[in-house]
Amino acid sequence: MAGRGLGGAVVIGGSMAGLLAARVLADHFEKVILVERDLRAEGPVPRKGLPQGVHLHVLLDTGRRILDQSFPGLFEQLQEQGAELIDSSRDVAWHHFGVWKKRYTSGIPLLLCTRTLLEWNVLRRVKERPNVEFREGCSVEGLLADERGGRVTGLRVKSAQGEESWEADLVVDASGRGSRMPQWLEALGHARPEEEQVHVDLAYTSGLYAPPPRFHREWKALMQYPRPPSTWRAGFISSVEGGRWLVTLNGYFGDHAPTEPEGFLEFARSLSRPDLYDYLRDARPLGPLTTHKVKDTRWRHYERLARFPEGLVVLGDAACAFNPLFGQGMSVAGLGAELLDTCLREQAHRGDLTGLAQHFRRRLPEVIRLPWFMSTSMDLQYPQATGERAPGLGALHWYIRQLMERSSTDAGVHRRFNRVLHLQTGLGAVLHPFVALPVLTHGARSLVVPLQRLANTETRPPPPEPMSLSTPPRDE
Repeated sequence: MAGRGLGGAVVIGGSMAGLLAARVLADHFEKVILVERDLRAEGPVPRKGLPQGVHLHVLLDTGRRILDQSFPGLFEQLQEQGAELIDSSRDVAWHHFGVWKKRYTSGIPLLLCTRTLLEWNVLRRVKERPNVEFREGCSVEGLLADERGGRVTGLRVKSAQGEESWEADLVVDASGRGSRMPQWLEALGHARPEEEQVHVDLAYTSGLYAPPPRFHREWKALMQYPRPPSTWRAGFISSVEGGRWLVTLNGYFGDHAPTEPEGFLEFARSLSRPDLYDYLRDARPLGPLTTHKVKDTRWRHYERLARFPEGLVVLGDAACAFNPLFGQGMSVAGLGAELLDTCLREQAHRGDLTGLAQHFRRRLPEVIRLPWFMSTSMDLQYPQATGERAPGLGALHWYIRQLMERSSTDAGVHRRFNRVLHLQTGLGAVLHPFVALPVLTHGARSLVVPLQRLANTETRPPPPEPMSLSTPPRDE
């Protein structure tokens, strides 16, 4: 049954965070309006407001779970359209921290398709909700509020027809990295939130390719991450719908891959391993190469504000924008939407929305803290990255390095790390004695034994025997 009588809600932004928020709100409000600057074309095609949409995206298992619960049958539909649901270890050849990770059947699925295909299918599902209305070609100019600025009451919106005011009982900002919420709050007499930043000057350059005839699908995704702090270039090949490859090359600190084919291929040759280059040189380009730049990662701490208006929620990249290299954004946006649903259900006994904004903003860090800690800890291994470095970070970096190296030969260690990576569990999983003892032993041996003798640095491992994704292995 659509809606539960809480009045009207407006969502700013029609990307994944906004679509998931609209899906949640449709269960609680009589009417939900999603306002989007772009005029969307029919079908899974790129759009101006999502410049990162043509690049490689990863949907972690937590994000997959949330989408599956929100839109039953979505993944079957995606697979019918050419997407693949693979095993995140068995089907992935991953070189990281100078070693090849051991491949095993993890039972943790990973979705391979273009971001445009995924978002288009989610968009269609949200549009099926009878109480959700889409307003495209509209830009939000500011917030409406009561006289004291203590409650947001709607939005000022500009379209081709001019500027108008929309009343709403709840406004959700899911407008992404470009969110203007700090300025809008300041205009209402509130303070701007504190911002925590790590400057990385990252860019990723991507294009679609036809795989070479000699490719025998010994992997479905090939990932070559750098070995910090000495290298910062990375490369990825992902199978996507249409039997194509989506190839992405990354570089930190202004060291960015070119958008002309020869320079792109030369950048691939410069990676620490030749594997990606060896495949790419025989692949056929299917279109132009494009670049998207991310100067920094940023967490706006709305939870720390002494005053915050009722009737307002901020989630997704508008609250915390992650380094896309670690594939956390869509999953954390899903967790934010899930938290919003929880808060609205807890609010039901009140009969109104008083307190919702405060409850949500103070609990959102529970969703953000782990992925933020993981991604920024990895970035801050580089002395070129600017950001706050907590005491003890050097010891943590040493442990991470030993953990990554040990995952080359120890499936149990890799399995525990994978669960943390997919946000299935907390950091305790990789600090448990089952993991810590072999990791510390590896670290001690590394003082006297070369890495080449401790781990697989050279040989890309073959996949293990197939195993059903529905039957995950026992976790020791």
